Amino acid sequence: KKYELLKSSSLEFELPKSFHELRKKPIPANFRGPVDHALLGKYGVFVNPSVSEVLCTTTFEALAMGKFVIIPVHESNKFFLKFPNCLGYRNKWEFAASLRWALTHEPEPLTQELAKSFTWEAATDRLIKSSAITRREATQRAMLGTARLDERIAFFHREL
Repeated sequence: KKYELLKSSSLEFELPKSFHELRKKPIPANFRGPVDHALLGKYGVFVNPSVSEVLCTTTFEALAMGKFVIIPVHESNKFFLKFPNCLGYRNKWEFAASLRWALTHEPEPLTQELAKSFTWEAATDRLIKSSAITRREATQRAMLGTARLDERIAFFHREL
């Protein structure tokens, strides 16, 4: 019932350019604000339009819970696009198509392999892999003096 308006109405509307314009002519959507997802009841679609979120924990949680996730195709979201329930979009038409797909289909169950991506062990492995440097890089850092700077930064970090 709550999606009737979306399915029957046009997705053609101009985004407001100011709060004044938004009050005069609101966009056809309801935003609940910050709410614990456990209080929302059964839902199957999570939309995160952010391209500046560094950790993307809400996107990660929604995928781990077996929900559809709709996110922009962007470097910060690259990790998530490998999941079958993650629907990426580049423009408003792809967003609308992804939303319609998510509202009319059931999310795929996570395979064992994909479910393992959500464990602390897998996160630790990704962290170690991303922070490792090659011998060549270590040599370059030593020649440029950045290794010494890293040691100083690490010292100050430990002392805090």
